[in-house]
Amino acid sequence: MNVHTEQPHMDVQSHRPVMNVDQSATWDAINGGKLEELTKRLVSQTTSYVQQYIQATNDKWRTIADLAKTKVNPIPDLAYASIGRQKPALPVFGPASRLNTRIEFSVQKPDIQVQPGNVSIDVVTNQHPDIQFTPGKVHYTMERYPKVTVTPPPIVDLMV
Repeated sequence: MNVHTEQPHMDVQSHRPVMNVDQSATWDAINGGKLEELTKRLVSQTTSYVQQYIQATNDKWRTIADLAKTKVNPIPDLAYASIGRQKPALPVFGPASRLNTRIEFSVQKPDIQVQPGNVSIDVVTNQHPDIQFTPGKVHYTMERYPKVTVTPPPIVDLMV
């Protein structure tokens, strides 16, 4: 009987984790970001500021037009309010927040390849036993109290 085994073999390929840091919102808050994005942001916000300005102007002239109903002159109050008022500036910078910096981790699973082991068994069977005999020397021993009995052969008379 012959038994032969091969150990299983395993190859593992691991990948380094990757960390991505996105600081674009942080730079928008610090210096306005890239010129192209800054221009897009200013253009998209301009329409809302124009609408707010139109709404404020309409509200001012509506209060002036209501002189007949209120019988109070609102012009001095509006003039006094407009002295200290400043025009709303378009926000050039992005909002300051602790969430401006985004950090992402990407971890890949390792590549594992396993080659299974092997067991091979060889068995030789015989129906007849394999007997190998090598003749050796004859050993003899004596008993403790030796005794020899000699028996002569019968005497045969050949003359008769």
